[in-house]
Amino acid sequence: MSTDVLRDYYQQRGLSEQQTNDAIAIVKELDEYLKTKGLSVNQAVVDEVKGFVNLLIETQRNSRGNLLALSRYFYITKQDDLYVYFASFFNTDGVVENIKMSIQESEGQPVADEIFADIEFPPLGTPPQMMPEFTNKVMTSIKSKLTPEVYRPLMAGNNHGIPKERMLKEKECYEQADSLADYLKGRHNRRVAELQQHCDENKLWFEQQITQEVVDFVESNQEILSAVRQNDELYVTKIPYDPVNYLHANNKEDKLYYACHCPFVREAIRDKTVIEPDWCYCSAGFAKYPFEVMFDTPLEVELLTSPLLGDELCRFKIKLPKHVK
Repeated sequence: MSTDVLRDYYQQRGLSEQQTNDAIAIVKELDEYLKTKGLSVNQAVVDEVKGFVNLLIETQRNSRGNLLALSRYFYITKQDDLYVYFASFFNTDGVVENIKMSIQESEGQPVADEIFADIEFPPLGTPPQMMPEFTNKVMTSIKSKLTPEVYRPLMAGNNHGIPKERMLKEKECYEQADSLADYLKGRHNRRVAELQQHCDENKLWFEQQITQEVVDFVESNQEILSAVRQNDELYVTKIPYDPVNYLHANNKEDKLYYACHCPFVREAIRDKTVIEPDWCYCSAGFAKYPFEVMFDTPLEVELLTSPLLGDELCRFKIKLPKHVK
């Protein structure tokens, strides 16, 4: 095992010596753990690494820094399955806490406290198979205290805590475009070109493998990674979470499973847990947030299709503000 690549990665990004040393230490600890299984960190497999994550949770060392260091190491060493495994933990980090905060700000702390009184938040690194039960409790409790007209907009906030600054380049592109339609077409073209580059270089795009078949699939539908305007509404379709397996799925259950991005509910498709589809308003908020930054105003969004509803893709309708022509 060489930790030089991790040290270089941290130093190039201006991270502190302490952060660098901590990152190297947790990778070395994983390596020692795997040696007891007859493996090394460079021979790691997901099933064996899960035991180490469970150990971190049990000893309360499942910090964001530790899990992020392991994710970065496997990204650098191109152990893609392990990188995706660790990166998936951060898709749940802080999301429900932000939903609770939105409810508190809108409906008051007593209401929020009552909704979440008997709900224990899962620790970072919790196996995805355990998430549907938690999600079910959250949605059941929210629905018992609030109407859909109240909770849907609250759940459709920026619950992933995406910094506004990440969206400013697209806002600039929009402001320079001749029309919204031209911007949306250009946005889609840029995304397709980005996917093509990742395909040609055989690099993961976020957590997703990109093949030419995936590029062609996205290119065929402007709603994916952009949007299509119809009158005063935008229509957005999410790219499947695992597009390669999605395109090759030969049954409905697999199709739904590989379409779903949400680590809170994806395993429910496999174990048949019934979860209130309104949970997907959280994903709707993720879809509309870039346009809220672009238009400088909150937007209304409606869930149209979802794997939780038995649909093969997630699709949303976003209401345009009056000032957009």
